Amino acid sequence: MKRVFLFILTLGSLFMVPYAAMADETVTVTATSSDISENLDLKTVATLFGQAKDLEQFEALLNTPDSAFSNLDLNGDGEVDYLRVIETADDNRHLVVIQAVLAKDIYQDVASIFVEKDANNQVTVQVIGDEYIYGADYIIEPVYIYQPVIYDWFWGPSWV
Repeated sequence: MKRVFLFILTLGSLFMVPYAAMADETVTVTATSSDISENLDLKTVATLFGQAKDLEQFEALLNTPDSAFSNLDLNGDGEVDYLRVIETADDNRHLVVIQAVLAKDIYQDVASIFVEKDANNQVTVQVIGDEYIYGADYIIEPVYIYQPVIYDWFWGPSWV
């Protein structure tokens, strides 16, 4: 199991994009080479997650035009795939899934972010790459120097 510990100093910035619709169909794309995993740096994903104030802003940061960290083109159309963010929660655990939009109502999971707050209010974050793209057990556990604002959103009154 690969585990990378990443220390991150967060500095926020604001970008906004509209929220994408829910998926009606699931299609799994299998990587044909190891090059695909190099087209989305999960360390940068962890950094952007720590910079975002909420998931809408996180999605916008992932899709910033001309960013050098995302070059995913899983559907082979010559365009960088849009990355959408969806989330589910259960008590103090949140699962954030990053999906590449391949076509209308067709999505491919790229990575998942598990966020959990324990009884001592300690928050653990794990960014896990999809095994078809990154291989088995590719996990990044960021250690943020400053508490990310997104934590307040997850466990604050504005979370829905």
